[in-house]
Amino acid sequence: MPEAIRIAYGVQIMMSINFLVTSILVIFLSGCNKSTKLNGQEKITADKSSEKNTYCVGRFLIDMPAEVHVFGTTKIKGVYFETKAMSEEAYLHAIDAYEALLKAKESPLGYRFLYEHGEGPEKGTRYFVRLANEGQPGDMHRVVEAYKWDAGYQIKLQIDASDRVNSEYVKKHNGTPYGIPGKLINNVPEKKRLIFDLLRRVEGRSAQIIPTVPGVCFLGGFLPGKAGDRENVFTQFVLRGYRDVSFNIESDTDIQEPITLLERGDSVNAALRLNGGRTIRKGPVALDGMAAEEWLVSGRTVYEIEGHHMTLEANSKTGSAATPLVTLDMDTGAPNNMLQEKIDKASLTDGESVALWDAVSRSLRPRQDAF
Repeated sequence: MPEAIRIAYGVQIMMSINFLVTSILVIFLSGCNKSTKLNGQEKITADKSSEKNTYCVGRFLIDMPAEVHVFGTTKIKGVYFETKAMSEEAYLHAIDAYEALLKAKESPLGYRFLYEHGEGPEKGTRYFVRLANEGQPGDMHRVVEAYKWDAGYQIKLQIDASDRVNSEYVKKHNGTPYGIPGKLINNVPEKKRLIFDLLRRVEGRSAQIIPTVPGVCFLGGFLPGKAGDRENVFTQFVLRGYRDVSFNIESDTDIQEPITLLERGDSVNAALRLNGGRTIRKGPVALDGMAAEEWLVSGRTVYEIEGHHMTLEANSKTGSAATPLVTLDMDTGAPNNMLQEKIDKASLTDGESVALWDAVSRSLRPRQDAF
């Protein structure tokens, strides 16, 4: 998802469907588990989607069609993780160029831009402490970022920090009408220690490698370790050849809902009535190792064409490090990381969409020994 296809879980918005843009929680079904018959062409399309690969997302596994584009964002303990496939030689060249860029950069307001830099906790790793925003009115806000290369990937870790103790702005304006309220704290050393600890442990990882030890999978990487709080992993899969068809899966250890997906149904049903949408199916789902609920709807998307939005939610009321809240969405006829321009028609029919949804959603399960 661009970084926020889901901005805050508590109000999950069906971003791709106009009739749910009224900030209704994404919710789902009971009673009409009718089988959807496929015609000849639909059967061919469904058969194609039966070819699959297994992906590790967070501490879970899911099977996706063999041909997909993959995107992701990851935040663990307040630290953003990013990876980029490259050779070690390219990494060393890129990191040297980045250091030179930061050294040459100046704040337009006259503040220092690069505060610290050097080798990180291991040979070949690098870290930087820099101004967070070169144009902001003050120099209290910092960014701590660190890099390493492992197993064919450049891995970047980044976290926001604050230094009021060494801030030139605070020294100049403290005690004046221009002063900034708050304690004179400097949490840069604390944030550096956290970044260095994670940098030592994090590993590069191709999508084909499924770990066998406890830890968190994310796009291009793996962080070994027992389950903990503040783990949020989001991954989007877009089907090759069907650019309007996408799956979003998110795992979050810090959200615990008072009601489940199905228990939020009144709001969704009201929106469906108001906007002419319809429920295809809804109800409880028994997955491997966890109970879930789903709701499948069709209606007009932001492109003003008929499309689909299908959602599954597990661990709503029990969200924790050991049982993260997991949500899975599928959209057709809607924008995603591969599709931004307007289209005239969704790629899949009702029958094809439901068949694909069933094949993918029922494969969601906790990874063995992940926690």
